[in-house]
Amino acid sequence: MAQFQRNKQAQVMTRLTELLGVAVVIKLKENGEVRGLIEEIAAPALAEDFQRSLDLTQWKVRLESGEVITVPGSAFSKIDYARA
Repeated sequence: MAQFQRNKQAQVMTRLTELLGVAVVIKLKENGEVRGLIEEIAAPALAEDFQRSLDLTQWKVRLESGEVITVPGSAFSKIDYARA
């Protein structure tokens, strides 16, 4: 069972890593929606499934303005999976 769990976590981490360089739209309270590119996984979070892991992971995103911000995946309102 432990081996299965490690394999599942490795698969989730691989899928999270595949999102590096992908375009996203982020919903921010103060600025509405902004666009950017995922640059880095700032703090990975491995949960029971991929979607929960994506939501809980902290991401560094370079906005179109050039500013780099760190947000949880739950702030993504759109992910351009075509580039994933």
